Amino acid sequence: MKTSILSLSLFVLTVCTPSAQNFSSPADEMPRGYFDQPYLRYEAEDGKCETNGTFLQPTYDQRELQSEASNQSAVQLIAKNAYIQWTNAEAADGLTIRFSLPDNAEGAGTKGTLALYVNNAFVQNITLDSFWAWQYFLKTMSNPYPDNTPATNKFPRMRFDEMHVRLANKILAGATFKLVKTDDNDAPYTIDFVELEEVPPMVTFASISDANKVEYTPDKGSLYNFIATNGGKTIYIPAGKYESEFRITINGNNTKLIGAGMWYTEIYFTTSSDERATYSRRGIESSSSNIVIDGLFLNTVNNKRYYENNDAYQVGKGLMGSFGSNSVIRNVWATHFECGAWIDGTSNLLVAHCRFRDNYADGINLSYGSKNSVVEHCSFRNNGDDDIATWSRADRFCENNVFRFCTAENNWRASSLGFFGGKQNKAHNILIIDPMEAGFRVTCDFPGRPFSDDGFSEFYNISAYRGGVASGTIGVGGDLWGNQQGALHINSSSQYDLQNIKIYNVDLYDSKNDAVFIGSTSKSIKNLKLRDIRINKTGRYGLFFNNSKGSASYCNIQYENIGAATNFNTPPSSFTFTEDCTTAISSINPQSLKVVSLPGSLQISGSSKIFVYDLLGIKWHEASDLQGETTVDHLKAGIYVVRSGDTQETMKVAVK
Repeated sequence: MKTSILSLSLFVLTVCTPSAQNFSSPADEMPRGYFDQPYLRYEAEDGKCETNGTFLQPTYDQRELQSEASNQSAVQLIAKNAYIQWTNAEAADGLTIRFSLPDNAEGAGTKGTLALYVNNAFVQNITLDSFWAWQYFLKTMSNPYPDNTPATNKFPRMRFDEMHVRLANKILAGATFKLVKTDDNDAPYTIDFVELEEVPPMVTFASISDANKVEYTPDKGSLYNFIATNGGKTIYIPAGKYESEFRITINGNNTKLIGAGMWYTEIYFTTSSDERATYSRRGIESSSSNIVIDGLFLNTVNNKRYYENNDAYQVGKGLMGSFGSNSVIRNVWATHFECGAWIDGTSNLLVAHCRFRDNYADGINLSYGSKNSVVEHCSFRNNGDDDIATWSRADRFCENNVFRFCTAENNWRASSLGFFGGKQNKAHNILIIDPMEAGFRVTCDFPGRPFSDDGFSEFYNISAYRGGVASGTIGVGGDLWGNQQGALHINSSSQYDLQNIKIYNVDLYDSKNDAVFIGSTSKSIKNLKLRDIRINKTGRYGLFFNNSKGSASYCNIQYENIGAATNFNTPPSSFTFTEDCTTAISSINPQSLKVVSLPGSLQISGSSKIFVYDLLGIKWHEASDLQGETTVDHLKAGIYVVRSGDTQETMKVAVK
């Protein structure tokens, strides 16, 4: 597990060496994203690998394959024996390849073989398959949903997919590892990057200390029936691949579904999504409470979002239902579903250390009255709608949900993070990289409960790289309709007013068009507060006002390397944009708060509510209406965050 805290500038690799995605913003020392991810990344880019293949040069032209790659660059292996090679930094036996192979005329993909060599010794062949990739939209956008059938009147997205392999032996630190094209054809095998990690030991049935446990084996009948009839027990699924022709339903409070680990236990849903009658036969569903799902890889034969592009026939989420209250989903890898997880009406759910990748719609959506739930330390990649979202659909508020320490990459539709209505939801310490459209957004596009007038929904401690998009010809530029999107997209559109939103301590880098878009259609903006927004390099404005209605306040917006002649365009007369720093300070006033670093403790004095957190967001101390002095003892060495009052300001303290 990687625990170092690196500057985000170190994401650029040196030749043949990896770069851990352990990020912190240059503006502070709080890590952002899935900083404790277990894998290291090796990029297929010029100067970052050794290859005799062809480098694809960076471009935002959506007609080009590499527009969907990390840093808009990749390597193509075209001739037989073309290769790409790196030097390994840490011993690892889990290999993930992000790749693209051409589609075929029917949209069923093609296959290709790469040979893995370590120190020039052959290890094994790896088969790549583009069956799940390549989604196509009509250029007229008469239907907003993709299918998997190519045609001249369509344009593609989701051109990449992933393959992961658990190796029999570790690639040792300092070893060279090489991928070689072995097929004698001229089809381009495109490599975006690989990731290596040390696979943890498998969980065994004997290691589970629960007298109420049962173990599944194929001789006990179908997996879905075994799970359905053992509600309330701890159900262990050993290492192996298990096919299921029906959706798995967990009935019964206190049920635990435990696999050997996401690298060992796979559940593969086999019913074709090409049949209307089978659209509901995939994924895991539960509305019971105190459910635990742990240590599984979920995959499916599905390779599209909807049956016949009809949203009435959804082809199945990886995880769905309410999961009642007090449930836990952890160490789950969900891929090729309509959504990775769509949770309706949960309470106190924890989702942690999961991977929601290569799905056709959302990564995870806490919807329809979900409340008091946490999504943390998760990876989202290559999803076809909002990676991370909460939507107060229908008549129920989503309330007090928290998304934190997650990384969202290569989203190819909508945004990496979105709030749509709701009450006092929060997203913080999020890292967003290479979204094709918006980086993160708060909009009023969808029907349901509006943003509450009780408290604020908040986005803070967020970094977004190369977010947003300029308007353009459909399939060449813009979003799916050719419209512009901001890296931070704020829009009071058609359903209700956008109100009571705080956005602060945000860094927007290399935005493809406008860094911040503030717009309106038929509704207004009320009580929007922006502060400590740092904008570095844009394709156009730092702030762009588009028919904005209502009002907002700001404090400390910093501009650097802005593409337009000015930092922002003139707000329309219908919108008031006022500087207000009276309640937003860049550091806590030392006269009201004093923090002293002692050996293994913090000594705090002040006259307001004080919170102390570590970098994982774990609360170490809370003092309400502090008058005088308090000491927080028994702290481990590290950096701690002290928050005072309602401003959520931070002070970093090293405890030696």
